[in-house]
Amino acid sequence: PMHPYTHALLSAVPIPDPSIEASRKRIILEGDIPSPSNPPTGCRFNTRCPKAEVGVCDVDEPPLKELEPGHWVSCHFPEVVQVV
Repeated sequence: PMHPYTHALLSAVPIPDPSIEASRKRIILEGDIPSPSNPPTGCRFNTRCPKAEVGVCDVDEPPLKELEPGHWVSCHFPEVVQVV
């Protein structure tokens, strides 16, 4: 996963091992849920993204980039995160 929204979704999936589950960091999304009929400018996730930067994410829609062969992401600040 490279997009912050994917990180948040995967952090919500429970892990059956209690020791791993207890040490995991959950990502709780804050901010305004955008209206589907009137989406925000720039990145559609910018109102809830913990990595969003004013003047970048709220202005320019991120291009779809291939960061690894066959792995595409549409984010100004993608980050590879190891999912446990």
